Amino acid sequence: MAQQDRNQPAAPQARFTFHAAEGRLYARNGDGKIIDLGKLARQPDGSWHYLLDGNKLAGGAPSPEAAMADAASRMGFLYLDGQFTAVADAREHHAPRLDDAPAIELAIDELQARERMEDARV
Repeated sequence: MAQQDRNQPAAPQARFTFHAAEGRLYARNGDGKIIDLGKLARQPDGSWHYLLDGNKLAGGAPSPEAAMADAASRMGFLYLDGQFTAVADAREHHAPRLDDAPAIELAIDELQARERMEDARV
C-alpha cells in the first residue's frame, strides 16, 4: 500500500453497489442509476467469471462477491463513471431482480495512484 503524503488530501471516493443477477453484473451509483456492465455467471466448476461488455475485461473468482470486487478494482473509477454516462439505466429496458442477488458495496478512489488532484479554482 502506498504511503499518503501528509500534505496531499485523501483522494475523493465514490460509492457503488455491485449486483450479480440473472447472469449479469450490474452496478448502482449514488444517484440510484443501475447499469448492466456485462456477463457474470457461475461456471460448471463452481467459480464465477465475468466479461464486461464495454472493454471486454474478463476475470473470475471463487464467489460472486469476489468476482465483483475483482472486476471493480480492475475497471477503475474513470471507466465505471464513463459507463454511467454512456449506458442507459437498466430499468428502462428490463427491471433486473436485485433484491436477493449477491451484492457488494465499494468506495472507489476517483484518483488512481500517482495522479494528482488539481485545484481548478481561479
